[in-house]
Amino acid sequence: MRLYLVKEDDRLVWVAALAHEVMYAYVANTGLFHNNNALRNDFYMVRDFTYEEIGPAEARRLIAQGVGTLDDDEHPTALAKWRSDPNPLAPADVLAMAAGFNE
Repeated sequence: MRLYLVKEDDRLVWVAALAHEVMYAYVANTGLFHNNNALRNDFYMVRDFTYEEIGPAEARRLIAQGVGTLDDDEHPTALAKWRSDPNPLAPADVLAMAAGFNE
């Protein structure tokens, strides 16, 4: 599993994790990583965002900083979907998998 800081120009958008061509984004509103197919498509094809590979310690710092927080009024549909996600990933699990990958 590889970790990325996703940016739009200078704005920090997501802490993301890529595992077997599935992209997960950390959503601070839920405190979990969720499958984000739109972000996966951007990573592989569109590239509206930039992707900077980071390690688990940097991901932990960015998560604590609040990267991945969405405005409930601007993104109610996406947040409702992620809040009802039956298969989210806990940050501790994602970071542990990423640490194991980098060893």
